[in-house]
Amino acid sequence: MTTSSPPLPVLIIGAGICGLTLAQRLRTLDIPFKLFERDIFPTARGAGWGLTINWALPMFYGLLPPSVKERLPETYVNRAAVERGETSSFTFFDLSTGIPKWRVPPGERIRVSRVKLKTLLMDSVDIEWSKSFKNFDTTEYSVTAHFEDGSNCEGCILVDCEGTQSHARRSLYPLNHETFKLPIRFIGTITQPSPEQVKEILKLDSFFFHGASSENDSYMYFSFLSAPYSPEEADEKYICQIALTWPFRKGFFGNPEPTEVPQTDFERVALMKRIASTWVEPFRSIVLDIPDDTETKPIVLQDWPPPQGVHGHGRVVMMGDALHPMVMYRGDGANHGIADVVDFFNRLGPYLPHSHAAGESTNVGYAAIRAAIDAYEDDVSARATLAVLASRQACLDAHEWGRLNERSPLFAKRVMLSDVSS
Repeated sequence: MTTSSPPLPVLIIGAGICGLTLAQRLRTLDIPFKLFERDIFPTARGAGWGLTINWALPMFYGLLPPSVKERLPETYVNRAAVERGETSSFTFFDLSTGIPKWRVPPGERIRVSRVKLKTLLMDSVDIEWSKSFKNFDTTEYSVTAHFEDGSNCEGCILVDCEGTQSHARRSLYPLNHETFKLPIRFIGTITQPSPEQVKEILKLDSFFFHGASSENDSYMYFSFLSAPYSPEEADEKYICQIALTWPFRKGFFGNPEPTEVPQTDFERVALMKRIASTWVEPFRSIVLDIPDDTETKPIVLQDWPPPQGVHGHGRVVMMGDALHPMVMYRGDGANHGIADVVDFFNRLGPYLPHSHAAGESTNVGYAAIRAAIDAYEDDVSARATLAVLASRQACLDAHEWGRLNERSPLFAKRVMLSDVSS
């Protein structure tokens, strides 16, 4: 008597928003999977920052099981403001004059804490921690992921959600995997403003605002990450994210050479304060009141437009920042990652095995799987290439005041760009 083997799982590399959303949908559909994450525990990278889900929000709702969807308000950066009916216009200010210049048109969106959202998406999902992905090999009917600790795992499909420095992308696109580095420098930090500061900030927005200096082209964005919700939490602190960026060019801030990010936290905070000292209130004090010893996070601003009509190989699918890393100036990255999950199920859903169907995964040959992956890659590149380039232009516009106008992608309504003509 022959016993059928259990179906091979979908292998997911990376427990970020994309990988976790995919895992939740697979769990709901009873499709076996294994999720691997290089971090040693959930909060290994710190408190995390904020993100906005806008045009992809209906898709996101459709991917989540009801038990997770109903808890999404727990992840809002300012739940009390949402329940009061407040929304963010993402106002853009001239930091040199304090004048509001542009606002993003209204639309359905939520502003969430990344770490809170990740924590929620981990609900009922098994994650193998401390698993740094190394490479893969593929056969007619399976793919094997190899990890730095010497272990490996066989699956029916490997989904790379590893992020901007994707190992799989280097293998799938060996001649064209390097990211484009933008000529902009970034320092970010998380801080707790005083109650007096919070009152002034809330007059500007309860969620997020940003702006640039018409005098020197420096840029800042501010986001709440958490806020007191119930009367019992009235004494809790507001947690905020501040990011300051500037053009990496000669002459900025009077320096003959481009201004590089300093090496230490103390020096970085000092530079942030020097730049912010040219702004007007309340923006100036938001930065000047940052404690000198605050931990900072420099980020290399980089992107990679997925190539049109060029496909990878093997039973490997890339998703999110692995396939289309983009800078944050339009807040589009998470939205396209969610759309990737939808496109994945549209193209590969019919070929995914169910947990109760023993041996099912071995019935789908390479040609059928590869054709589905090629179609998925075409779908994503047609949509996300435009988004990567629009985000790049938004970033460049934010640091050249003379180029800013209402047509800039920095201010355009957030939509899936493949749906519009320009």
